[in-house]
Amino acid sequence: MNHVAVDIGASGGTVFLGRITPSSVDVTEVHRFENGPVERDGRYVWDVDRLVSELTTGIAVADAQVERLDTVGIDTWGLDFGLLSDGELLRAPTSYRDPDVTATKEALFDAVGKRRLFEATGITNWSTPNTLWQLHTLAKREPDLLEQADKLLLMPQLLASLLGGRPTGEVTIASTTQMVDAGTRRWATDLLDELGLPTGTLPSLVEPGESLGRMNDDCAPSSPPELVGPASHDTAAAVAGLPLTGSAAFLNTGSWFVLGVERDTPTYREAAFEHSFSNELGADGTVRLLKNINGFFILEECRDAWADAGDPIDYDRLLSAAREAEPRRTLVDPDADSFSIEGSMPEQIRSYARRTGQPVPDTQGAVVRCLLDSLVTKTALGLDQLAAAADTSSERIVLGGGGVRNELFCRLLADATGRPVETGPVEATAVGNLLTQAVGVGTLSNIESGRELVRASLGGNTYEPGDGWPRATERLRGLIGP
Repeated sequence: MNHVAVDIGASGGTVFLGRITPSSVDVTEVHRFENGPVERDGRYVWDVDRLVSELTTGIAVADAQVERLDTVGIDTWGLDFGLLSDGELLRAPTSYRDPDVTATKEALFDAVGKRRLFEATGITNWSTPNTLWQLHTLAKREPDLLEQADKLLLMPQLLASLLGGRPTGEVTIASTTQMVDAGTRRWATDLLDELGLPTGTLPSLVEPGESLGRMNDDCAPSSPPELVGPASHDTAAAVAGLPLTGSAAFLNTGSWFVLGVERDTPTYREAAFEHSFSNELGADGTVRLLKNINGFFILEECRDAWADAGDPIDYDRLLSAAREAEPRRTLVDPDADSFSIEGSMPEQIRSYARRTGQPVPDTQGAVVRCLLDSLVTKTALGLDQLAAAADTSSERIVLGGGGVRNELFCRLLADATGRPVETGPVEATAVGNLLTQAVGVGTLSNIESGRELVRASLGGNTYEPGDGWPRATERLRGLIGP
């Protein structure tokens, strides 16, 4: 069958054509577009009309390449939502990057406490403005808007409904809202009632693979494909697309690193709370115990700074220079508050080195090597925390996302963690989106069979750990503090 996976992130989107049979997986990129919040009437919002236009363009491109397009599935970032009344969007969805969406978070924490939030939802997100925070702020500041609404849809389901799909919710992206009970896979209505937040607008929750109906004629090719709800949170889709087996940990790499393990049930261990691990829901009834680490965002900011200074450098040259630089000379905490989108990132790194009494990276190669060493060391520290949170140790790491292309990073990751690193697809999110669609329509029996196809069809490399990696995690732990 022929499927389309639409993968939209906070900075861009891609449309993929996937051909999946019981014995093969083939994935091709057909359309790419930019995305980002825009300022309107004093708010940072998402341009939904443009997103719908880009989706229909990409779907049309895919349709032209096959005899028949069978299904379409959409995944996006988490957190943000649209409010509808009688099927009409009341206003453009606010972006989680808008500073006003966190205005009442301290009042929310005071009302119920972080421990109560964790026990009710399995989520330990205290920094990124998730849906609960946004809804709480909206209820305090604009209650009339909530009273007008009869439906709240997260971004993938909002876009699918505007293409003609049945308005519903989906568990993987709903679990990121801090409004879902990870044990029951249903809305945590007791918590919401305690906070005085409306629950009547919340859609029913379905598992990945549910049919949402066919696309509208005016949005679709000549033969409208079926809209299928995949694992619609991009991280859930990425993990579904990785060839995980046994006790392997996953690491999906991009602007953020997402580190975790797949489990059958959520965990509420003290170590999970202490180390900020969250229970997010996955395909086939699974739970992903995970945490976020600031990833290649810092490296991209460095590249932008060098380009702005008239010295654009491609990745190959930067990585070649990093190979020649002295290893583990300087370490930074990628999650330090001092690393900001404002100002020169290379100078922020040098300032961090001076402030912590370390050698200052004085060349581009030294800066990149510092970042790669720091990222793999922070991941190694995260694996130690994950073992405590999950009460089990991971014998290997399955890697997805952009880091798969970076051989130096893969080798350093194996060395730093002392574990073999197996690479999965670069476009793991699109692959997982496609697999959950294929399971939904019956081409595949379950995600495990899809993962076997990924392993056989898309291949990958294994990087064995080398000898002699110093205990850089102890240095980094010292920089982070207790």
